[in-house]
Amino acid sequence: MKNFFKRMMRHYTYDLKLKNKLVISHALLILLPTAVLSGFIFVKLYGIVMDDSIRSEQALSAQTAASIENLVSHVTYVSDALKESSSIHRLFYLSESDAAAFEPEQNRMDSLFHLTDSLTDNTMITGIRIYYDDSVYPDLMKYNTEGNRLFSPVSSVSSSYWYGIFSTMHDKELLCPELYLSPSEAGEFGRLAYISKITYLPPVGSDQELVQASAYLAVYFNSEPFDSALINNASVKGEAAYIINSRDVMVSASDMALAGIYYIPADEFFSKIGPEKTFSLVAYPDGDAYTAYFPIRNTDWYMVSLLPSSHITDAGSKLMVQLIMAYLLFTAAALFIALKLSVSIADRIIAVAYQMESVRTGRPRPMEAEETGCDEIGVLTDTYNYMTEEINDLMNSQEKASEDLRLAEFRALQAQINPHFLYNTLDMINWLSRTGRKEDVTKAVQTLSRFYKLTLSKRGLMNTIEEELEHTELYVELQNMRYDDCVSFVVDVPDELSEYTIPKLTFQPIVENAWLHGIMDKEEKSGNILLTGWRQDGDIVFLISDDGIGIPPEKLESILAEGNGDPMANGTSDSVHIGVYNTNLRLKRLYGDSYGLTFQSSPGTGTEVTIKIPAKRREDSPV
Repeated sequence: MKNFFKRMMRHYTYDLKLKNKLVISHALLILLPTAVLSGFIFVKLYGIVMDDSIRSEQALSAQTAASIENLVSHVTYVSDALKESSSIHRLFYLSESDAAAFEPEQNRMDSLFHLTDSLTDNTMITGIRIYYDDSVYPDLMKYNTEGNRLFSPVSSVSSSYWYGIFSTMHDKELLCPELYLSPSEAGEFGRLAYISKITYLPPVGSDQELVQASAYLAVYFNSEPFDSALINNASVKGEAAYIINSRDVMVSASDMALAGIYYIPADEFFSKIGPEKTFSLVAYPDGDAYTAYFPIRNTDWYMVSLLPSSHITDAGSKLMVQLIMAYLLFTAAALFIALKLSVSIADRIIAVAYQMESVRTGRPRPMEAEETGCDEIGVLTDTYNYMTEEINDLMNSQEKASEDLRLAEFRALQAQINPHFLYNTLDMINWLSRTGRKEDVTKAVQTLSRFYKLTLSKRGLMNTIEEELEHTELYVELQNMRYDDCVSFVVDVPDELSEYTIPKLTFQPIVENAWLHGIMDKEEKSGNILLTGWRQDGDIVFLISDDGIGIPPEKLESILAEGNGDPMANGTSDSVHIGVYNTNLRLKRLYGDSYGLTFQSSPGTGTEVTIKIPAKRREDSPV
């Protein structure tokens, strides 16, 4: 082992290249101390993150418990206000003998109904009901109004769970979850109620706790504010909060499914969780979770809040990833600095060699160096840069000549279409003039003027798609003036395509071909032309369809063949076909062979022409 280290040290000292030696030295001196320091920082920060997360959840849960206490206080305030009212005192704080013969005064009843109506807001307090002892009292239901059925006999709820609790226990008040209520109560008023027991005045010397109830005052309230408070307490995914009472009945929960998974009976809180209002790690069948319980003041309710431990560990894992990324970034920076410090003559030679090798995959590029030096390597670098500039100048000249030739061919094809359309339009205007349709002549001249104003604009050979659609609509308008509106032209192109560019006079020759050779060859001389468009990946596709006579297969093959040759040579010198041919050829000259026109047709049904162009805006257009 000793000899091995000697050989390694000798290799490092005498045989290792200087650049590699410097890189290793800097890496060891910088990275080893920072690795130890980063580990220490991570351990400290991990503990801080865990403590902060638990403290934050504890504060949020305490705030939620306080909100629930405020909601309950509002309900108990309503109940106390009713119990302390003079009407309730006069009605139910009686002896049994007085109650049997008691006939309430109408003005007191009106006052009581007015009070209950004012306390019922239908937002928090959903209803108030007084269940009187119908075995003693006369019928009080006769005082109910159509909008407020305040009185009900206690016999109507004798089967409810809350009535059974009052019958067996000596409690005076009871907060009732949905389980305690009868189906009719839950259906009419909601899931929660606060019920107070009012007893008869006991005979002198008797036990107060054995006195029978004269009535039960039930204040029903909305469960949604409690649900919302618990849901707001769950700030992260998988977190849950729920309320149970001392009898282990679920009152409300942010998520019933999670509440069932993380359920703990009330009598096991201290043994499993520990002191109240403090989060502790508790083991559950579905995984560990930090759990705390908060007693709700003046009730037998408890709010249980829990946070899966994975949330805390995930935060720690995220912190660890961030530290590792920072450490790796620091490592990369340290290695980069070490490499820069080890620059030598070998680096200059390698740089020239790599630059020369790049010629295999593209244009030669000059060396980017502020100062090449006066030694042999500097002379080599200067000579290479001179050679690169000469080669690039020659290639640029060749590319410019090729591009100029392509644009010249494109403009020549464009020039063939402009006169062709003008001849046809002037012929139509002449025909309108001969038939004496002066207003139509004026309209046609104005339309033609607008058309050529757009066509002959000085913005090159491209239009926006919006302008090109306007061109086509102007053409259709002119033709319909001549043929008595025999063709319906419908455009369905999304507005988002409006600002993309297209060569001028792309749609018009195809629409003209559909009109003259598709629809006008039909017996009824009328039909429809539909122009639709859509974005397809990096391209734009248009579809121009008509319901004309269609094109026979042999003729369709001839039209498609024109895209690869001269239509004159194919015996199809028809001016409209020249326009279609030129349109296809222009698109291929401008954008390449993967773009242009394609035809589909069914004789007797119609023809579809597909136009495919790249999606380019005006600033990206080649002309």
